Amino acid sequence: AMERLDRMLMEAAARAAEAGPSRAVDGSAPPGGDVPDDASVAEQILTHIAGGDIFSALNLPKPTCDDAGRPVWDVTESEISKAFRKRSLVVHPDKNPSADAKQAFDKLNDAIRVLRDPIKKGDALRKFATSAFAEKCRLDPTLTERAKKAQERIDATVYASDIALQQREHRQRVEAARMKQRLARARQRGSDDEAALLEPSSDDEDDAKPKVDTTAKRKRVGRGKDEASSDSDSAGLARPVLGTKAAEAEGADGAA
Repeated sequence: AMERLDRMLMEAAARAAEAGPSRAVDGSAPPGGDVPDDASVAEQILTHIAGGDIFSALNLPKPTCDDAGRPVWDVTESEISKAFRKRSLVVHPDKNPSADAKQAFDKLNDAIRVLRDPIKKGDALRKFATSAFAEKCRLDPTLTERAKKAQERIDATVYASDIALQQREHRQRVEAARMKQRLARARQRGSDDEAALLEPSSDDEDDAKPKVDTTAKRKRVGRGKDEASSDSDSAGLARPVLGTKAAEAEGADGAA
């Protein structure tokens, strides 16, 4: 009996040696109890990538959709990074001697870059959500109409939100323009006040004007009047008076 037991153990060890080293991707055996080896993991990764399934390549669940066709994928960034580390260690060229290890490792790096880019990640999620929604509609033909109504409600909500946002932005622009005008008027008033301070006052203007000697002016005016009177006499303005007296004298002489 002991010999038979030893023989069985030796046969089991020989079969394990022929199968080669094996390792589980996530530390546990997949359904069915078969643990894929490093070479088969690299092959699986390349197959998933060729089919456009970066989620299965990283050993992550595939995205689904809700009844409106929107993507549903409840996987955190931490879970994505953890899955990438585990998967990349299996196919790292320094640890995996298979021929496909290097290519599989590079493809995993491309996949994680997609999931770390919000735009590319959204595109990948919508791609799977579209396929999942098509399958749902095939199984439930009434789902299409319900999804259409649900989308209309969503569109109405989004439209109302957009209108409210546009109105708020318009009010902000109007208020900014008014504030700009008020500031401009305030600056204008400030410059006017400054200009008024710089302008000389009426007293300063009087002080700045040259002083005129009014006494000399009055004397000049008086002399001007006397000269005008003498000029008037010399010009013959008083001749009629003198002529009248001379005529009277001549009349008196004639009467005599």
